[in-house]
Amino acid sequence: MRTGKVVVFTAPSKPLEIRTEPSPDPSADQVVVRVSIAGVCGSDAHRLSGDYPAPSQPICFGHEGVGVVEALGSNITSDRAGTPLAVGDRISWLPATPCGDCEACELSTPMFCKDINWPAPAGTPNAATYREFATLGARNIYYRIPDTTSLESVIAFGCAMPTALRGFAKLGQSVGSDVVIQGSGPVGLAMTVLASLAGAKTIIVTGGSKERLDAARKLGATETLSVRSTSVEERRERVKVLTKGRMASVVVEAAGVPEAFPEGLDLLGMNGKYLIAGLYSGKAVYPVDAVRIVNYNLQIIGSVGIEPEHYLKTVQIATEHGSRLGFADLITHRFPLSDLEEAIRSARMDSVKTVVVP
Repeated sequence: MRTGKVVVFTAPSKPLEIRTEPSPDPSADQVVVRVSIAGVCGSDAHRLSGDYPAPSQPICFGHEGVGVVEALGSNITSDRAGTPLAVGDRISWLPATPCGDCEACELSTPMFCKDINWPAPAGTPNAATYREFATLGARNIYYRIPDTTSLESVIAFGCAMPTALRGFAKLGQSVGSDVVIQGSGPVGLAMTVLASLAGAKTIIVTGGSKERLDAARKLGATETLSVRSTSVEERRERVKVLTKGRMASVVVEAAGVPEAFPEGLDLLGMNGKYLIAGLYSGKAVYPVDAVRIVNYNLQIIGSVGIEPEHYLKTVQIATEHGSRLGFADLITHRFPLSDLEEAIRSARMDSVKTVVVP
């Protein structure tokens, strides 16, 4: 029987375990995938540190993956978009899949689904990506990657591009001409790509890492501002100059730090929209000038979670623009499965994108 290495999480602050487990042939509605590359997400660090509730039993994790179909169940002839699928094809998949039927799913808040199949219990075949072989079940979403599209171009944004796509969908038809993006991590960089594709004339990205800010320039940013060498007041004045006094039509918070909120709100111009996507945990409590919100016709829009269909759009964007924009070059750090904890630490530092190669 096929066997493969699996990373197992038992409890916060405890070392991750590497186990070897069987990978049985798929049932009729399953797909077995040899994991080629697993993306590291910043949220993985929250799991290791205990920011998420401790699991009642050991689990597998990792939710960004691309790989090669190893075996197909007898009922599987295509991916979720209807594209024919065969052994040897390459796919991208969503391990954590909501039920699609509950109230949370109907309200387009799938991450609050009470029947979500995540995290995956260890000791059984599952779709987690920090393993050599993943088993996708009847509920999992997966899409074939065209032969002309590199796996690196797809995994470079991992869950960040689907997250950005959901946020941009909530902004509506137009992002306007002047966009400020707070944060130059994977989500901020994905937002930069989408702002550029949407036709924004001025795209200002703020962040700390020079490497990430350089990447933002290559992806469409017209200006980058380092939060390490500029003050809040200096950044506001620079935005004012670059927008000819209009200020931003859209500000996107993708920094995940509480102090980004008051700064971002203050950068909005008349009829501006503030999309908040990074502040999904902890507290970010600040006084808000409600009169300014009313008089400037401002909108504050929260966005969390991922729509499954945005994984298909992520593959399409990588296919159409990945080579031109150098998506694969965003991967700056690679680690083996045995060094996953170091990989997760790397993703929290200045790496543009960290991946694990099982």
